[in-house]
Amino acid sequence: MLSASTIWIAFGVYMVFLLGVAVFVTQKEKRQKVGGSLLTASVPWPVLVMTYIASLMSTWVFFAGPGAYYRGGLGYWISELSYIALFPIIAHFTMNKVWIVNKQRKGAFTTPADFYYDRFKSPVLRTILGIIFLAASFPYISSVLVAIAQAAQYATDGAINYRMAVIVVGLIMTVFVCVGGVKSAAMADTVQGLLFILMLWVIVIACLIVGFGGSLNLALDNLWEHTQSFFSYPGPSGWTPYAGRFGYPFSCAIGWTIMLPHVFVRSGYFGDNLKAQRKLSFLTPVLQAVVWTGTMMIGLIGLALVNNLAASESELIIPYMIKNFVLNFNPVLAKVLMVGFFVGASAVGLSTANAFLSVSSAIVSSDLIKNTFHINVPKSKETLVNRIIIAVLGLGSLLLAIDPPDLIFTLIMFSIAIVMPLFPILVAGLYWKKATKQAAIVSAIVGTVLVLLTYFVWNIGGTWYGAIGMLGSTITMVVVSLFTKQPESDAAPFYEALESGMKRYYVVKDKKSAKAAAKAGE
Repeated sequence: MLSASTIWIAFGVYMVFLLGVAVFVTQKEKRQKVGGSLLTASVPWPVLVMTYIASLMSTWVFFAGPGAYYRGGLGYWISELSYIALFPIIAHFTMNKVWIVNKQRKGAFTTPADFYYDRFKSPVLRTILGIIFLAASFPYISSVLVAIAQAAQYATDGAINYRMAVIVVGLIMTVFVCVGGVKSAAMADTVQGLLFILMLWVIVIACLIVGFGGSLNLALDNLWEHTQSFFSYPGPSGWTPYAGRFGYPFSCAIGWTIMLPHVFVRSGYFGDNLKAQRKLSFLTPVLQAVVWTGTMMIGLIGLALVNNLAASESELIIPYMIKNFVLNFNPVLAKVLMVGFFVGASAVGLSTANAFLSVSSAIVSSDLIKNTFHINVPKSKETLVNRIIIAVLGLGSLLLAIDPPDLIFTLIMFSIAIVMPLFPILVAGLYWKKATKQAAIVSAIVGTVLVLLTYFVWNIGGTWYGAIGMLGSTITMVVVSLFTKQPESDAAPFYEALESGMKRYYVVKDKKSAKAAAKAGE
């Protein structure tokens, strides 16, 4: 439909914008003589909210999400809306406290394992967590490369080779993170987030007009007549049984929005004050609802137009509708939408990949090289070493993306599942002074093994995801803590920091001091 040159020009223009942001932020920090590394950031609430949303959404918005609604139906959308309402609660009782401890530590944390180590004082636990978080990173980064390459191949009717697209996009993505680091990615995400949300709804409205004259009622009537299963469990493809309705919300509410390494550091470390944390908690569900409703509408319209797509084809429902319906309606509009789809998919995908690469680099350099193998990198060489690590991780994800599974959804959900067992350790560390490092180590191992068994032995990973692993981790954490002991002095500094931080930011005498505390970033 589009020429290869059109796609590459569009991608090139977009990457020039990203690299421009990276150079601008880097030069600005040099002028201001800002210290630090590529891996840390402290940002105001508008940037925090948008970098969190952009990093969270990934290829789900234009690929896995619409395909999931096409297969799962309206019940799938209701499930999405039910779990996002939990985010403010979970964030308040966990990530806001993580943020407080990090502030008390002068913003010293760069990886999720830094927080766990501060509580449990276990080098072994730090190493195990670093490996698990890395295991979550590679599939997720690869899913981005797979999605963008598939979009390029589909949009050009095969004129762009899939593997060549993976290689080109993967290399450019890696270069961007190496040049700019976390702050430039966060600034770019502010624009990217608005871009992909706008493009998503433009596609929704255009396809509804082309397919049903702009009438949502006609689309619903068509579904009711030909595919009533859209309105009930287990969905049009029998894809969402009740086990999935239990496992999936747990996975997303905890694994996806909290425990993936790139969102953990954003929701726990990046906010420059308590106001930013609160804005993140309450604006995130609103923006998620806007996005998920858009992706559901695409699945709905696509299913109303054609109801016999295979599972892997359903993840390409947006370009399918553009090619097979919009093109006949208006060729110019079709080309504009296809370019917009590709750029939007690239924007939301690369924002996530950038975030993952940055935090994965920190995991390797801090958790493994520095604290596991005790290799001290000179301060002057830290940035260079981090860039080398980013390059290696980017190339590793690129190799995984060359021969992916059928569904992008599979890569994403495995990444989410593998980190879920770490959530009970987080909660126990925050609220239970008798929780021990021995329990945390065993809990992380048992939970991870259960997730792997769920996927690769019992073959129920497509319905239970990480829920069984998290249950096993919770039980193990409690039982082993009851039968082991750890010196109270190990955790005492952690709880002192948490308690003094709570008093500093939450316990205030009057409205004026409350407002000052909320704005304080120190």
